[in-house]
Amino acid sequence: MSGRLEGRAALVTGAGNGIGKACALALAANGASVVVNDLGTSEFGAGQSASAADTTVAEIRSAGGTAVAEYSSVATSAGCNNAVDAAVSAFGQLDIVVGVAGALLEGSINATDEEYQRFIDLFMSQKFWLARAAVPAMAERGWGRLITTTSFGATGLLGKPIFAGAMGGVISMTKAIAHEYQGTGVTANCLAPGAATRLHFLSRARFEEMHANGLIDDEGWESYLNAPPAEYVAPIVAWLCTDAAKDVSGHVFHANGGVVGVWNSYRENAIAFRGSHRTNPPWSLDELDEVVPKTLLKH
Repeated sequence: MSGRLEGRAALVTGAGNGIGKACALALAANGASVVVNDLGTSEFGAGQSASAADTTVAEIRSAGGTAVAEYSSVATSAGCNNAVDAAVSAFGQLDIVVGVAGALLEGSINATDEEYQRFIDLFMSQKFWLARAAVPAMAERGWGRLITTTSFGATGLLGKPIFAGAMGGVISMTKAIAHEYQGTGVTANCLAPGAATRLHFLSRARFEEMHANGLIDDEGWESYLNAPPAEYVAPIVAWLCTDAAKDVSGHVFHANGGVVGVWNSYRENAIAFRGSHRTNPPWSLDELDEVVPKTLLKH
């Protein structure tokens, strides 16, 4: 690949498997030095092992790249600080942060308080803690890239309210960081990936249940199993880290196989105006009976 990221230091969380690994490999292939963070849990967030991060590091080094492993849990603020510190210690600075780490956790309305907090810490708080630890120093140096991961689940159409809330929160938080750091040389964007990873695959029974309830819009089990590999997600991540993307910030990019897309921004889609509040009373319920379905929701 290119050397367009030569001299840059990157941290990728969850880089021992799947999308995180593909992103780490792509950044390294384009010249970045990479901290490969992975706690080494199962897809359900259980256990701990150095093998996942070590394997990715070995692949990067065997291809001629530079990488070090880091094993902290980024579901804690201390773990995020450790991962950032590891990059600074190894490479002198940190220019790129890609927050990918995740697991299959309970995200339904039946979750306990502990399950709720565990989900929020891993999927949303991780991104805040990483940004807090890394972005101010990036701004001081005048160059930085923050890429967070979100999901189609942010729409709420997959159910799982904790999952939806966390993913929607990541989008809003990333947009806020992009706005606050506009003009500093730091960009912040979200990735909504679609790929075949160990977190992607459901049991066939669970797939059939979700498909029957309209939660998976797919041609069937075989098509589901043929989801594109994670390597198709990584190029847009690497591109967002180049100088060519210096003015691209505050967006949500979707990557799935041969598709790269950008989601719409939050904006007002329709309005109903009845004149100034100085001369008109508030809307009546009878008026809203007409206005809401016929004017606001028809869009």
